[in-house]
Amino acid sequence: MGSLRTRIFALFLVLLLAVLGLVLGLVSRSTYQHTLVQIQQQLVAGERVFANEWQSRLLAQQQLTETVASDFGLKDEVANAADGSDSLRVTLINYRERSRAQLAMATDAEGSLLASTDPPWAFGEAWPHRELLDEVQSGQGLLLVEGRLYQLHATPIHAPRPVVIGWLLLGFAVDDEALRHVAGLTGASLSLMRVESGGYQPLASSLDADGRSALAEALRHNGRSGSLQIEGREQVVLERDLPALGDVALRVVLQQSLTEALADYRPLQWQLAGIVLLALVLAALGAFAVASTVSRPLAAMVEYVRRTGEGDYSLPPPQAGGEIGLLSREFAAMQRGIAEREEAIRHAAFHDTLTGLPNRPRFQHTLSTVLEHAAGHRIAVLLMDLDHFSEINDTLGHVAGDQLLRQIGERLDEQRRGQDPLARLGGDQFALLLVGVDAPEVLPLAQHYRDVVRQPLLIEGIALEIDATVGIAMYPDHGEHAVTLLQRAEVAMYQAKDKHLPYAVYNPQADRHSLLRLTLMSELRGAIERGQLALYVQPKLDVADNCIVGLECLVRWIHPQHGFIPPDEFIGLAEQTGNIRHLTAWVLEEAMAWSRRWQDAGFALKTAINLSAVDLIDPTLSDRVAKLLARHGLGAESLVLEVTESAVMLDPDRSVALLGQLRGLGLRLSIDDYGTGYSSMAQLKRLPVQELKIDKAFVLDVADNEDDAVIVRSTIELGHNMGLQVVAEGVEHERGFAKLRQFGCDLVQGYWLAKPMPARELQDWLAASVHAVARRSDA
Repeated sequence: MGSLRTRIFALFLVLLLAVLGLVLGLVSRSTYQHTLVQIQQQLVAGERVFANEWQSRLLAQQQLTETVASDFGLKDEVANAADGSDSLRVTLINYRERSRAQLAMATDAEGSLLASTDPPWAFGEAWPHRELLDEVQSGQGLLLVEGRLYQLHATPIHAPRPVVIGWLLLGFAVDDEALRHVAGLTGASLSLMRVESGGYQPLASSLDADGRSALAEALRHNGRSGSLQIEGREQVVLERDLPALGDVALRVVLQQSLTEALADYRPLQWQLAGIVLLALVLAALGAFAVASTVSRPLAAMVEYVRRTGEGDYSLPPPQAGGEIGLLSREFAAMQRGIAEREEAIRHAAFHDTLTGLPNRPRFQHTLSTVLEHAAGHRIAVLLMDLDHFSEINDTLGHVAGDQLLRQIGERLDEQRRGQDPLARLGGDQFALLLVGVDAPEVLPLAQHYRDVVRQPLLIEGIALEIDATVGIAMYPDHGEHAVTLLQRAEVAMYQAKDKHLPYAVYNPQADRHSLLRLTLMSELRGAIERGQLALYVQPKLDVADNCIVGLECLVRWIHPQHGFIPPDEFIGLAEQTGNIRHLTAWVLEEAMAWSRRWQDAGFALKTAINLSAVDLIDPTLSDRVAKLLARHGLGAESLVLEVTESAVMLDPDRSVALLGQLRGLGLRLSIDDYGTGYSSMAQLKRLPVQELKIDKAFVLDVADNEDDAVIVRSTIELGHNMGLQVVAEGVEHERGFAKLRQFGCDLVQGYWLAKPMPARELQDWLAASVHAVARRSDA
């Protein structure tokens, strides 16, 4: 039990360490965020102080400039400055010193320089910034002169008003001393930077030389970031643009050290670290003591629980005192109760409480298991619903109804075939699973179980006879999943009730319960018009010549929401809604257009197109086909029309007449899916066809199933004896092809040769095929 003691010990420490670590982390993060927010707020307040101080400085300087400009001595000097004397310059120097300015200039009314206390401007030349006099007059201009920054103020000199005889300009240097003064008011470091080509040049700063250089470098690499690493310390900065004359870009940068501010919290952090260390030591001692106390008696309990969890209820509970002993005894009692309830729950979960038969979940699970091991066997699901059962309940009461259900369940259980799984699905519905049955066996078995139910029953002294309706769904024809088969068996049962039949096999064409089916019915016509259909083709191989001689055209629906829609799901819809004629017209048009392209490319391939039962009673079909052949310049011998025997049998007389018209055009006719319909030899003899296609249901296992082999060989011989060419579809492997070649089959098609492909890909496939391809004699 040392491992348990270790885990308890480790768990205590890890939990405590996690909590303390979380506390330390939260304290550190909170301290950091709080300090950062404080500094940011201080910088914003400092920026306001700077702005106010700067504005006060500007107003004082502007007032001083206006006072100097109104002096009569200055006016007189400006008025007589044209003689080029130095007296005006001396006067300006005097005013500069009295106003504590660092630069003084005077210009005439047009802005030409009359005198300046400092270079670089000479007497008589135009002051380069005279076009900015109005801006300078407002005190909003900073001027950079030979690397030194001046706050320039301008005011007109009147003699008298409103006559302007010149301009006075005073420049006050913006230097380190001025910024240090303002920095003392804001509590933050201040720097004036010139921005050019992405770089920063310090012009004045409250920082020392190294500090301002480091700041400029950090700003150059990080832009206007709020937090910067400067000389290994985290600094929070705030930038604001300053107006400047010319094309010079200036910014004031306020800066405060976050690292220094956080240093005040280090003593608190060390105190917290000490508390954490002490808590860990105490927790370790406590955890070790608890783990040692619990682990020994718990070791036996763990083994007991483990054995119980494995389903071994024979182990006696461990003997211990205190809480562990109480837990052991209670667990033993719980173990006995669980064993009893587990058995009851297991039975109740999968059995009907009234009849004792398996219930729906059990039946569905059984069906899923059987389907997983179907291995090609056919399986039938019979869903039986008692007729007029509600009348018995209403007349005799539910007690009598329950007795009836119990007796029917006992009878079905006693008289079921072999081990056919039986279940009560709920209400008055029972289900049976028939494994390994052929289609002809299903209906007699369904009748057998109906007869079992129909035997007279004695309920409360009254002889009752009750009937049942059976719905049948077959695997794999009607679905491959348990839920699907059950649902479709129920649909078949309701179809039988609607038609007053004793039983019915699921018919997908009559399934009104599919939302997708309803949606597709309304969208099919639009799919044809919107070009959502695609023409696919599957090549046919002449077995004797090993040559590709034809192909079958297939239609595919690529729905924008539902994706690929199998043909089996929308061909029937097209027939029901009358859209099959539009669909056939589209296929005929597309197939003949592609046939024309393939013939132009030099191929001589017979193009096969499927016709539906609706097409076979369309009197205009032969005329439409003839016009399409003429329009595309195709010979009738290049087209094969395939019809199913079941479609012909719906209206044999009209179908035979129409097929005769098509044959009269010179078209080749083929019976498709032979063997799955209900045609007789006499009917087959009446049909003007030249080709017989064996359904893939008999071809898929022809190499391994002797019954299928006999059927296929007999069909080939029958077709040849009737003068028909025989085609086998559904050839999926070399062994099947070899068998068909041995039987003398004429043509084959299937996945072994090629899967259906888009019509546009056929020529590339033919070019890469190992088989020869039929070509036009004139190509």
